[in-house]
Amino acid sequence: MPAKAKKTAAKQRVALTGATGFLGGHTLDELTAAGYTVRALTRRPQAESPGVEWVQGSLDDAQSLSLLVKGADIVMHLAGLTKAITRDQFFDVNVGGSKRLFDAAQEAKVSHVIHVSSLAAREPRLSHYGASKSGTELLLTARKWSFSWTILRPPGIYGPGDKEILKLLKATKLGILPAPGGSKNRFSLIHANDLAKALVALCDKSNKQAVLEIDDNHSGGYDIKSVAKALPGGGDKTATVVPLPFAILGAIGGVNDMLARAINKPFMLTLSTARYLSHPDWCVKEPRRFKHAGWAPQFDLESGLKDTLDWYQKNDLL
Repeated sequence: MPAKAKKTAAKQRVALTGATGFLGGHTLDELTAAGYTVRALTRRPQAESPGVEWVQGSLDDAQSLSLLVKGADIVMHLAGLTKAITRDQFFDVNVGGSKRLFDAAQEAKVSHVIHVSSLAAREPRLSHYGASKSGTELLLTARKWSFSWTILRPPGIYGPGDKEILKLLKATKLGILPAPGGSKNRFSLIHANDLAKALVALCDKSNKQAVLEIDDNHSGGYDIKSVAKALPGGGDKTATVVPLPFAILGAIGGVNDMLARAINKPFMLTLSTARYLSHPDWCVKEPRRFKHAGWAPQFDLESGLKDTLDWYQKNDLL
């Protein structure tokens, strides 16, 4: 980052939700490296970190949200449920919690809000998660707030620390690569570090009142066979792609729904997420593509997967 930009960053405070999550950890590192002072929300006590002030609380605690955003110039909202037992739970947290955060930001006279949504918001009828992310977007777009805002929709996010792609890499060690919905489905991807850098770039408050989509700048996305070839060693011997049509995913998801209610514990694969996973096109739409003079992705799929694999091996997870 240029010295002038870093000097400007040092004068600004960012209030960050979701800092203890997968993407949040990468974003917190990038924000502090860029010179921002960060006040971050956490449910549990955290170790001290230079440039970071931890605020204990949650999205359902209005008092902690007021403390989080006090004196902040920018609110960066990453937190949200990705799995839940019921549709209402998704809405209570992802929409209700966001509403409390945005109200607190307005009361504190925050100047700009950056909200990390999801490509799932494009198809709210497919999944409860997508519907709740669409609802959160509507909170910003349908009301006149005192602050400006930017909505960023990422696709599949991967990188060091991601538990979901770890399952995929373990499957490839068995010589198989599951293809939810079918082997011809296409999807965009982005490395978590590149997404974190894009969020830092948006702290210049550009792209106001914009709904943007972001990926690794690979136009048209990927299919599962592309992922197999991009895996380390995949060019020599690719894993066998095993299509998992909606009939199979939906049946498993329906059983998981019943089990989740019985044991009061959510599953990642539900009937709702099966519909989402089976959708044939989760690629970034060009008219909404995120562009910024201060950002370009550093990882293509091959180098990004290698970086991820190296991290798992270093941490004895694979």
